[in-house]
Amino acid sequence: PAPDLVPLVRWLEAPPLAVRPPELLHHLALYHATVARALEDRAPDAAANAWCRALAAWLALGEEKTYLTTLTDAVLGPPRAARTEARTSPDGIVRELAKDLGERASSSARDLAPRGRAALLALAWMDQIAHLAGLPLSSEPVRALAREADRQRTAAIDAALALVGEALEEANARGALTTEGPGILRRAIVVWGWAGQDEAVEGWVVDRVGTIGWEIHRARDWTLLRVFVEPFRPVFESLAARIERDPSKIAFSSHCAQMFVFLYDVERDQDRRRALAERAVRICPTHRNGRLVLASTLCDDALAKLRTMTFVARRDDLAQAEALLARAEKLYPQLKDLEDAKALLARVKNAPLAL
Repeated sequence: PAPDLVPLVRWLEAPPLAVRPPELLHHLALYHATVARALEDRAPDAAANAWCRALAAWLALGEEKTYLTTLTDAVLGPPRAARTEARTSPDGIVRELAKDLGERASSSARDLAPRGRAALLALAWMDQIAHLAGLPLSSEPVRALAREADRQRTAAIDAALALVGEALEEANARGALTTEGPGILRRAIVVWGWAGQDEAVEGWVVDRVGTIGWEIHRARDWTLLRVFVEPFRPVFESLAARIERDPSKIAFSSHCAQMFVFLYDVERDQDRRRALAERAVRICPTHRNGRLVLASTLCDDALAKLRTMTFVARRDDLAQAEALLARAEKLYPQLKDLEDAKALLARVKNAPLAL
């Protein structure tokens, strides 16, 4: 019968790699890189995992310190000036591998090829790489790799987004930003997926959606605005979740809140409108438009309650309407409907109360 290789594979892949013999780490690093290259065009996520294991093996080998130097001396002989370039450390190899991954991603920026996605994912998975290697994220080798990986990822993603940005600028120069821009900008959703739902892409997208969205909003073309913003909802949701998890991410909080105001503007269901307005204010508590639409929605809800209580006012409903108006006034005191709503509230308070 065929041997059961599962236990061996599990042992080979189990972290921390730093406890493995250096000879094994060397072979694992080379093996996983070979696997990654074989998979990157067909199964980029699996290839990214293999790239991570290759990087982790090199990091772990770097902790051993002597193996690679001894091997190099055995191949090249004693160190000489002429052979300096042929000698490198495991840390140097890790940086070179990160640069190679960056080049693979950048070369795919135009066609968004799977190999680029594999490279970008691997460069983003620092937690996984450090865990596999058995090194803390705070260790200098991991920090050095993270800095190089961040540089390479940024360059590749910027290259992909630049193509979309240039097309938007050309459309704007022709006066066709609102007609051609939405179709052009949808390309950024593909870039976002290719880059592994990268945060920087989300920030870039909400900024450009805002520019085009306000042009459409000023024209009050709600149908076009709905068709424009809806495909970007997953991007908005992802960025909003990041901000909600970490309120210190304020760089795009205002832009992101405006995306939910746009969604509010084109939503017909009152409950969903209120949820969108609440989300906008939660993302950016000081966002003027978010506070305005939430206050307006609260006022509408209060008015709807009060209009059912012209002759008989139920205490609980009255208290709810009063609380809604109090919150609306706190959010946006200048709201036009507030005075009418407060006047109706005063009249209803004089109606008989139900038991």
